[in-house]
Amino acid sequence: MIRLPGILKIFAVFLIDFWAVYALFHNIAVAAGVVGVIALYVWLGGYFALFRDGAVRSKKLPDYECSRLETAKCQLAEEVKSISSVDISRLKLYLITADPDMQATAYGANSVSVSRGAFDNADPITLNAILGHEISHILHLDAEFNRAVFATIFLICGAVSVVSFAAMAVIFLVFLVCSFFRSWLGVMAFKGTTRAVGGIFSLLQKGVVVIYRSFAGCLNRAAEFRADRYSAQLGYGVQLAHFLSYAAPETSRQLTFTEVLYRTHPPAPKRVARLEKFVSKETHPIKR
Repeated sequence: MIRLPGILKIFAVFLIDFWAVYALFHNIAVAAGVVGVIALYVWLGGYFALFRDGAVRSKKLPDYECSRLETAKCQLAEEVKSISSVDISRLKLYLITADPDMQATAYGANSVSVSRGAFDNADPITLNAILGHEISHILHLDAEFNRAVFATIFLICGAVSVVSFAAMAVIFLVFLVCSFFRSWLGVMAFKGTTRAVGGIFSLLQKGVVVIYRSFAGCLNRAAEFRADRYSAQLGYGVQLAHFLSYAAPETSRQLTFTEVLYRTHPPAPKRVARLEKFVSKETHPIKR
C-alpha cells in the first residue's frame, strides 16, 4: 500500500533532521538516536491519535456498523486495484463513536477513521467517496509526512530554546562577575541584554512556527485536492462534492491538535469547484 513518493519525502525529512542534529552536536550516534526517536513517533503516532480520539476498530463494532464499513472496504478494494494496482486489504477502518462532526481521518499505518456524524449521515455510496479520499492519504503517507515535519519543527524550536537558555546563562554569569565588583553596569547590562536576547530568540521561534504553518498549509492543500481527485477517479466525485457541500462546519472554531495535524483542509467551496470541474472532464462513469 506504500507508494515510493511517500517514502522518499519522509526519508528527505529524516535526512534534514540527521544533518541538523549532526551539525549541532558533531556526533553521529546522537544524530542517529534523535532521528530514530522521530521515526518511532512517525510510525506509532497514528496509533496514539486513534487511542486519544476513542476510535473503535470495525471488527469490534456491532454487526450492522461492522458490516457497513467492511462492505465499503471490499468495494473500494476492487476499484483501487483496477485504477492503481494497489492492494488495500490491510486497510483498518475505525469509527469514532463520540464525534458528531461529519469527517473522516487518515492516521497512517493503514488506519482510517470515520466520525459518528459522517457514518450516520452518509449513504453507502457517499461513505465510499469519503473513504476513497482518505485512501489517497494512506497511499501517499500524508499522515506520516505531517508527523515527520511536525517533529522537525518541534526539534528546531527545542534547539532554539536550548541556545536561548545557554545565552541567558552566560549573561547571568557576566552579571554575577560584574556584581561581585559592585558594578551598576552589570545590573543594567543584565536587564537590557536579557530582554534583547529573549526577544530575538522568541521572534525566531515565532518565525519558525509561521514558516511551518505556511509550508504545511500549502502541502496539506495540495494533498487534499489530490485526494479529492483520487476519489473522483474512483467514480465518486459527485457524491464527495455533495458531502463536502453540506458537511463543512457553519462556524469556525479553534482546531484541536489532532485536527491541525490530520484534518487541515482547504475551504469546502474551492474543493467542490475543483471536483465539479474534474467530473465534467472525466470520462469515467459516475456511480449514482
